[in-house]
Amino acid sequence: MNKKIIFIVTLIFLVFSNAGSSQITAPKMMLHSLENLESRNMEDGRVTRRISGDAVGLIRVEWPAGTITTPHNHANELIILLIEGRLRALGGETEFILMPGDLVVVPAYVEHGYEALEDSITIEAVGPG
Repeated sequence: MNKKIIFIVTLIFLVFSNAGSSQITAPKMMLHSLENLESRNMEDGRVTRRISGDAVGLIRVEWPAGTITTPHNHANELIILLIEGRLRALGGETEFILMPGDLVVVPAYVEHGYEALEDSITIEAVGPG
């Protein structure tokens, strides 16, 4: 028999012989507490707590007044909700002053940065990327 055919037959046998032995875990809903999430102290003074699912993440960020992030971009889309305080959002030539309840949407790869005009808290939803 041709080596290529033997290889293919062997591969098919291995795939099907292991098909019944591996278990598939069904996804399930889980409960987490914000207080129990690990906090990270960022170099610029922010304190973050993050949780990630399979396709979306959520980050709570505490922004001390005067905190400024370096302009940056990333492969994931980002939606930021300001919970309290005031935050300046900069994206290219665009600038917004966020007040509590305001949301800003930052598409993937768009350069952006922030300045905390006073002590602030945001909730950020991040997509895969």
